[in-house]
Amino acid sequence: PKGANTSQYAHYVFNSLDQDRSGLLSFEDFVHGLSILSRGSLDEKLRWTFSLYDINGDGRITREEMTDIVTAIYDLMGKFVEPSVEESTVAAKVDRIFQKMDRNRDGVVTLEEFLESCTSDEEISRSMSVFDSSF
Repeated sequence: PKGANTSQYAHYVFNSLDQDRSGLLSFEDFVHGLSILSRGSLDEKLRWTFSLYDINGDGRITREEMTDIVTAIYDLMGKFVEPSVEESTVAAKVDRIFQKMDRNRDGVVTLEEFLESCTSDEEISRSMSVFDSSF
């Protein structure tokens, strides 16, 4: 879209695909990620998505990490999206996500909480099939 900033989101996707955290994306890493997104099970896709949101790779998604990813997603939509995306919009979105996913209210979303929340949400489960393909 016009005015879109793709660089930050691309950075996060790259890091999620770079399995060995070498800073280089091997063909094997690329194909593995593409395979998961296009042909993987729901569980595999959710685990990959979790790794995207878990920016530092510590097995937990913090509010800061979620805010960074949500901001990057809104940046992908472009600066001329109506209505415009404000910082308060991002904060409200992150609050709603944490309300739903941080089941034990400890301020982080673990892989288990993420998987449980996503698999019990019909809309999220259905949205994961958007990448399905049969080559």
